[in-house]
Amino acid sequence: MNEEHGQSEDLAVVFRAPDEVTANIVRGLLVGEEIPAMLQSRMVPWMDGVMKMGEGYWGDVLVPKDFAARSRNLIEAYQASDDQPEE
Repeated sequence: MNEEHGQSEDLAVVFRAPDEVTANIVRGLLVGEEIPAMLQSRMVPWMDGVMKMGEGYWGDVLVPKDFAARSRNLIEAYQASDDQPEE
């Protein structure tokens, strides 16, 4: 996040990632569209995977609330395009 979009503003969870790789892909998608995004892991470094089993997901992708609707639309479009069978 940059100075325009600091951590003091309200953030919204726009995606619950099953793993770190997926979280980074989604974050990259949003940042590529000039949407400030950050990751919030639920993992505890010395308890590898324990929190994922308890929480059911790796962590969250967060954006400023002003960008939440657009972010969700982009994520849905990305997931829909990923679900299409290749010809």
